Amino acid sequence: MIDGRKLKESLKLNIGWFEQSGVMEPDDGSWGVAERILLTENNDSLEKAFTAFPAYTNYGKYAVMEHRRPDCNFETALMFLLAAKALDEKKYYETADNILKYLYSRSGSRNTKDAYPEGVWRWSHEQWKPVIYFDDNAWNSAIALIISRMEPKLEKKYNLKKNGLDVASAMGKAFYIQSDFKAKPDAATWVWAGDLKSPHWGSLACMAFAYAYRETGEEKYLNAALSYNKYLIENMANFSTSEYAYILIGSSACAAFMGKKEFTDMAHDAADRILAKMDMTTGNVPSEWGKEAPTGTYLVDTIYTQNWVVTGLHMFLAIAKDEKYRNAFEKAMNLLLKIQDNSSEKYLKGCWRGMYDMNTKSWGGGNRYEGGADSIYTGWTNAPISIVSALYTLEKSYMNL
Repeated sequence: MIDGRKLKESLKLNIGWFEQSGVMEPDDGSWGVAERILLTENNDSLEKAFTAFPAYTNYGKYAVMEHRRPDCNFETALMFLLAAKALDEKKYYETADNILKYLYSRSGSRNTKDAYPEGVWRWSHEQWKPVIYFDDNAWNSAIALIISRMEPKLEKKYNLKKNGLDVASAMGKAFYIQSDFKAKPDAATWVWAGDLKSPHWGSLACMAFAYAYRETGEEKYLNAALSYNKYLIENMANFSTSEYAYILIGSSACAAFMGKKEFTDMAHDAADRILAKMDMTTGNVPSEWGKEAPTGTYLVDTIYTQNWVVTGLHMFLAIAKDEKYRNAFEKAMNLLLKIQDNSSEKYLKGCWRGMYDMNTKSWGGGNRYEGGADSIYTGWTNAPISIVSALYTLEKSYMNL
């Protein structure tokens, strides 16, 4: 069981972190949401992080990494929209509207010309060369399409549906260039970032295809998802817990909107592999994504694993009614509620840091320059977790908004 009152308290606390920590300046969302807070004390990845991401404000014990990622902003906008309903607070709707206004009118992150695929998004930061990521743009596409249905006024204001479909179409063309998901594309003409061999990128793109297919019924989205599903079947034994969570997200969306048994079977397979790894006493799914985070069976990775496990399992529950999956979701979610930061400092209170050590029962476990205990992400960690909290409170899912 999940305590509904505790879930609402958690959501309110996390919203407070967004408003008070410095990741939104001003706190009404009108200039978007920074990527993360980076804790600086005893952080051995600090030099590399500041070199890779030079736009930051240093406050001594922590720094706000000021670059704006559209995916973090889309996720945070959706969180505020859902929180407005779950907590009956009009102000949160206004914040979401402001974030969308930032994205579409102020950020300069969306391409509307021909040199790059139309409609795609890059980060707003100090790097002059545009980089467009499969995983980021998958969320940008899917959430634009979700909000376009959920909030007709915002659809009319920002033309969300068209933009979401533009992004999905651009990703679909890239998928066909890399159709076997093994050969490297021509570096001279390739503009996408993210290795499709990993579901970290490929399955999230399939999620976006599922939402685009729901809107258009176009076969190109179904065929792209089916081709990736075939690749997954051939390689399922090779993935990490993090990647199984991404597979669960993508396959659940495809199963819901494309109606093919192949996707339902894949979602079941991914869910079962996650449950086989989960500690059914604590609800933790071990950290195995060594590319960007420390690993260990005792580590709760909230950037690449546990956050996406609760997202994926909650989506899966919309298509699978087996009690064992609901039980696993509740255990995984209750663990997150239990470890939510209750520090008094405004830059920590109500957040989920990037990694928790089950052995020491404290935040810790090491760092990477894009992951680990001292990275506190807005999108990817805090917003996705609170989205699930709000959805559960509203008795909704990603698929029926």
